Amino acid sequence: MPTPSSSVSHRYLPQASPATLDRWQEILSRAPIYELIFACLSPRTLVRVSVTCRAAYLAVAAFKHRAFNINRHLSKYFKDPLAFRSLQAATGTLISGSNALQFLDRTHYPESDLDLYTHPGHAFEVCKWLIEAEGYRFAPRETQEQEWEKEIKDDWDGTERRITRSQDPMSEEAYPLQGLAAVYTFKKYHGPTQDQLVIQVIHSRGSPLQLILAFHSTCVMNFITFDAAHSLYPIATFEERRSLGMPNSRSTTESALDKYIRRGWRIFFLPTPLDTTNPTKPPFMLNETRWVSDRYTWVMPLDMTGVRERPPPNPYSQALSADPVVYNGWKLKPPISFEQGYACSYHSLQTTIFRYNYVLPDEHLCLKMRAWANEQGKLSHRQFSKDNWVWFDEVIPGFAVQAS
Repeated sequence: MPTPSSSVSHRYLPQASPATLDRWQEILSRAPIYELIFACLSPRTLVRVSVTCRAAYLAVAAFKHRAFNINRHLSKYFKDPLAFRSLQAATGTLISGSNALQFLDRTHYPESDLDLYTHPGHAFEVCKWLIEAEGYRFAPRETQEQEWEKEIKDDWDGTERRITRSQDPMSEEAYPLQGLAAVYTFKKYHGPTQDQLVIQVIHSRGSPLQLILAFHSTCVMNFITFDAAHSLYPIATFEERRSLGMPNSRSTTESALDKYIRRGWRIFFLPTPLDTTNPTKPPFMLNETRWVSDRYTWVMPLDMTGVRERPPPNPYSQALSADPVVYNGWKLKPPISFEQGYACSYHSLQTTIFRYNYVLPDEHLCLKMRAWANEQGKLSHRQFSKDNWVWFDEVIPGFAVQAS
């Protein structure tokens, strides 16, 4: 990226007169004016504007600070957004669905809910916080217990086997319906108009990213961690306003697709000629190895003032330097036939040596990590009691570096 300079680059404004440049500089010094302009620009256009001159760089930075204010965004649902984000840091909980899309698109869908995706062993903690700290009430379905403490158990044991012997841990998963453990709904009335707020806690059996990769189309494959917002297909979603549909996804319904068509996205179920000509290039990078936070992902860092740092998973284990979701990966595979459609594929890594479950894009890497975990486990399981269990998630970045 070019270094912002004190004068406007003639690469971007080749025919601008001195008077025009002066007016541009004046506009960039007045926030009420430039914010009206920037509000109409896409993320990529904002980046291009920011490198035209130092004044533009500073104006765009100020605009992004206000436009992507996560605490203000979450204040609709939480009295204390910072406490919620600290809970996110401690549990690895993700915000996804339409709420994450709204945040990154700088828009608002009045009818939408807030969807929280939790790792195994953290749903009880998150649900308890919603009730006790924020005043939400459990709204069970007919098949669920009426009392939340009877329905949502606090009995996860990370030292117990996570995959049954009948499952193939190395099978390539494309339609992870088995990744969903449960959905818990919470409601409360808010504000002078007593609007009803709805939060759904989606409890994952594996990695929460499994469930996000199973969405009906790529435009909703976005999520917010405690420290950053991520879009997995930003060029298609925010620049081209198009999306690849996953016809075999659990969430692919006529109403879901209609909703996003009304919101401005064109949904394709087959490759376009351009996608076929450059299949590994943006915006969809078909069959390309992808990682969360890779160069194709739009990562928007969030203001961390007042958010507590990630704690270790227990007193005997090291804390991860980042949210565990960033160590997950996948591939977007094109359809072999129309009936099959596009699908996100990956290999699941679930072992008692790691606190969290992961999905990986490469079978060889998954086998390598599983072999290491198995050998480490042969010793660890004999040496550690359940009360003094040690997890080794901090070694995962090293495997990813070796694979790159």
